[in-house]
Amino acid sequence: MKSENGLSFLGTIILVVIIAVITFGVVYFGRIQADKEKAEDIKTNMLLVQAKVKKISGDYTLEEKDEILVGTKLSDMEEEQPIKEFLEKELFKPDEKNKKYYVLNQQNLNDLGLDKVILEENAYYIVEYTSSEVYYTKGYLDEKGNLHYSVSES
Repeated sequence: MKSENGLSFLGTIILVVIIAVITFGVVYFGRIQADKEKAEDIKTNMLLVQAKVKKISGDYTLEEKDEILVGTKLSDMEEEQPIKEFLEKELFKPDEKNKKYYVLNQQNLNDLGLDKVILEENAYYIVEYTSSEVYYTKGYLDEKGNLHYSVSES
């Protein structure tokens, strides 16, 4: 009589499949959570930039000097590829009168004291100093998978 110790071949296959399903589930939900955290980080960074822009905007209103405004005028950067692609989305009209659209890069953020706000490669913030609106050229996905480019959209 042959004694059977351990799992049968079929039992082993079933066990491996169960472990694989659990592993893929954990990885999938981990990735979803990481994407949510990345979107929240981007929104938080945009709010930090917006707070600084509001302060600068208030100073500008008092003094009316363009030197106070941080960044590069949007009109001077319209030929940069990331900016050009962003403007093609037509989220706003950069030629609106009395609007102060500026582009912020990593150095501008550092100058504003926002060293912890790190821009991705080929990404910029576009700020409008009269309304304190902030746009992120790469955008971010919300929890429903919708793409947003500004704080006011979320």
